[in-house]
Amino acid sequence: MEHIRRDKIVNIPNFLTVVRISLLPAVVWRFRLGDLTGALVVYLIAMLTDAVDGIIARKCNQVTALGKLLDPIADKLSLITLLGLFVADGQIPLWVLAVILIKEAALVIGGGVALKRGIVVYALPIGKVTTVAFVASIVARFLSLTSLADVLLWVSVVLSMVALIWYSVDFMKKLGANEENSTK
Repeated sequence: MEHIRRDKIVNIPNFLTVVRISLLPAVVWRFRLGDLTGALVVYLIAMLTDAVDGIIARKCNQVTALGKLLDPIADKLSLITLLGLFVADGQIPLWVLAVILIKEAALVIGGGVALKRGIVVYALPIGKVTTVAFVASIVARFLSLTSLADVLLWVSVVLSMVALIWYSVDFMKKLGANEENSTK
């Protein structure tokens, strides 16, 4: 199992991830004030930190166990926060948020079960594609491109369900391999 060393915790990618999480209250505040442009700008800055932290982590060999944990948490918090804002504003149906909350809860619980069994389920490309689709949907909604935002939202929800299945299959394969190795 991977251990987190203190000297690896504080680095630029992890700092950027914390900044992304810290920007969410500003997005909510601007949105609730009716300043959609301000909310969009802060949201785009937060999403830029998401892109930059991953690039820096890989290019500068600063990938850490903490970063692997924080980055998906930041993704989930960002997604749920923005969906929640648009649900509260009546622009997105509540069932979309409910489906995403259930899916995310299943992934968190599954990840916890996997980790307890010594299995690490890493982010898969479909997870990043799903995140990009959700971000595009949210940006389109901010820009009042409702039809495009609705199509992208549907694509995102479908991709999200496919991702859940994909992660579940990946976990089951790793679980089977783990149990097979432990009986040898």
